Amino acid sequence: MTDTVVVIYSGGMDSYTLLHLARARGYKVHALSFNYGQRHVRELECASAVCESLAIPHKVIDIRAMSEVMAGSALTGDVNVPEGHYEEDSMKATVVPNRNMILLSLATGYAVTTGAGAVWYGAHGGDHAIYPDCRPEFVEKMDAVCRVANYEPVGIEAPFMAMTKGEILAEGLKLGLDYLQTWTCYNGREKACGRCGSCVERLEAFAANGMTDPLAYEVER
Repeated sequence: MTDTVVVIYSGGMDSYTLLHLARARGYKVHALSFNYGQRHVRELECASAVCESLAIPHKVIDIRAMSEVMAGSALTGDVNVPEGHYEEDSMKATVVPNRNMILLSLATGYAVTTGAGAVWYGAHGGDHAIYPDCRPEFVEKMDAVCRVANYEPVGIEAPFMAMTKGEILAEGLKLGLDYLQTWTCYNGREKACGRCGSCVERLEAFAANGMTDPLAYEVER
């Protein structure tokens, strides 16, 4: 069993926690980020800064040329980012078509290249209602496919699959992580908006842990 994993690292709080969890468990980590034309590209700046500070090999892959086949999402197009909680039906506007299948496929190729035995990504329990490619059945089937797609089997793992965002944050706080080094807001402005579903869920996670989010927000908290 190889001691190397590829972590899909967006720069958000979940993947930031995942990156550190892999290191805490003794894995050698290769971080892989994607620029798919997301309006919150600021998260990639956070990812690069963290990897540089930790001397973690980090690649940012530009797949914006694929926008024509990943169109129609509020995260990549001119559609306004919905506000409110993830459970609301309007949050389906943030689904990027087939995103995780594409990203996991590319990450699997990188895993073979680097000799990694698995690809980790940050799907969690709070994503299940909205994002089909963050559900257990998707992870199970991608894992099965990626184990037979190459001569070298690569596992697909989502260690946070059964956890809420609050529970993920609790794990990160145990590791002493600084969440000022992350970006979650779907609007890539100077301050986090505090109104989009991603911000709302993040703020709820901090509240559940009796903590104040260190990020600056446009709205009073």
